[in-house]
Amino acid sequence: MSLGIYFIVALILSFLGTVPIGLITLTITQKTIQNGRQSGIMIAIGATVMEFIYTYVALISLDFFSKSTIISDYIKIFSTVVFFSLGIYFLWKKSNATLKATSEYDYFDFLRGITVGMMNMLIVPFWIFLGIWLESNGMFFKNKGDILIFSIGAAIGALIAFFGYILLSEYIVSKTKEIDRYTNKVVGLIFLGLGIFQMTQLF
Repeated sequence: MSLGIYFIVALILSFLGTVPIGLITLTITQKTIQNGRQSGIMIAIGATVMEFIYTYVALISLDFFSKSTIISDYIKIFSTVVFFSLGIYFLWKKSNATLKATSEYDYFDFLRGITVGMMNMLIVPFWIFLGIWLESNGMFFKNKGDILIFSIGAAIGALIAFFGYILLSEYIVSKTKEIDRYTNKVVGLIFLGLGIFQMTQLF
């Protein structure tokens, strides 16, 4: 199977998996609304780095992870705690007085992207599940070159979805100046919803 197919399949699957609202996309949306496009871009790039790393780790360890349900359970528990903690934080957080559709950002946004990407450990079981499914359909991950190209495709697919959220955030800012009053509350409630959903996966 050609490297091009590995790249395209990874890009499509990663894009589709990133489109639903999650930890990273919520962070990108909030920071873009508050600080402008450059802030969202830097966070997206940082998160994309972790997307690549987690995808690569998941695929080179596919056999080990697929046989270890304990590790998968720990990842789910950690994700549940993260979602509930962030939900409570955003519900209590005071909103800013104004919104800015500017290019203001600080150089820590890239590190924020790395951090939020590291917290999104669900990427690992996501690619383990899909990796097993793909291998059952003839796409194997025994060659490190195939894994590398697949991981690059996954990272780029996620980055495309992240940029979609950035553009959507800018559209929201251009349409209303009152959105900041509700942003933190909405983000908090979504995180709590994700936490509840993730908790149901433990039982």
